[in-house]
Amino acid sequence: MPRSTHRPRARRPLALALVALAAATSAACSTAAPSQPETTEQLVGLFRFTPGGFADGKPTGTYFKMAIVGGTADGPFVNNANSPIDEGRVTALKPGTAGGLRTGAYQSAAKPGFRNGDSLSGSVITPTKFFDVLFGISTNAVDPQTRAALPAPSVTRTGAKLTADVSAWAASWNNQEFNQGAPKPVPRTDAAAAGQEQVGKAWDVVSQRWLAQPAAAKATGPTATGTFDPATRRFTLDWTSHIEGGPFNDFTGVWHLEGVFEPGLPPSAGASAPPSTAPKKAP
Repeated sequence: MPRSTHRPRARRPLALALVALAAATSAACSTAAPSQPETTEQLVGLFRFTPGGFADGKPTGTYFKMAIVGGTADGPFVNNANSPIDEGRVTALKPGTAGGLRTGAYQSAAKPGFRNGDSLSGSVITPTKFFDVLFGISTNAVDPQTRAALPAPSVTRTGAKLTADVSAWAASWNNQEFNQGAPKPVPRTDAAAAGQEQVGKAWDVVSQRWLAQPAAAKATGPTATGTFDPATRRFTLDWTSHIEGGPFNDFTGVWHLEGVFEPGLPPSAGASAPPSTAPKKAP
């Protein structure tokens, strides 16, 4: 009788490999979930500042630096003679009367804005000495330097990341106004800029009244960016802004805000509804 050429055991490893491959493919298909985009959230409220300081060889809290012409966010920096931190390269900032930065609202410049060159704008930060003159911060519906109509500051959270429109952030110092926002507003011309139609109202914490605001600013450059811890609501925000005019023309402001976010409208705004922006009907 001729010998059989059938060899079942020779095929067994191949069969087992195919079964394993099929099982792995099935498991991957059953466990893989379609990627979902992270939801975004508008953070409306008070970004309460942690006062600036210096610890373990690095700045802490909220602070300002000024990079020299040609410098970057990493320096080299101007040495502020009035700051003891890092040989003057870091100017620590303290929260102002409002406690920090309000989103969804303005914190306009004081009127009058100066006394003997010192800024009187103290809602966002406590006016701070820079080369023997106090500077302050405000956020304005109409920027004091560029005259551009600007929206109230806004911060958007995506997971643990923040992006912010702080184009209205303005510094006042030595009887001069400097936009230090991000993105950077384009100076207003006689022609109306696209996207600057007045479409809403925002509360002004300083003047205690509603101000018209545009849907968006005509601005260039990156926004501010930062981090957010949903459990503790701790945040950071960072940006740079070119300085135009004055003794520090073409220098760069480097801003770092840090603290805890407190959601909610300003107390006075909650008690007063904004006036209607709907067009009036003809009689």
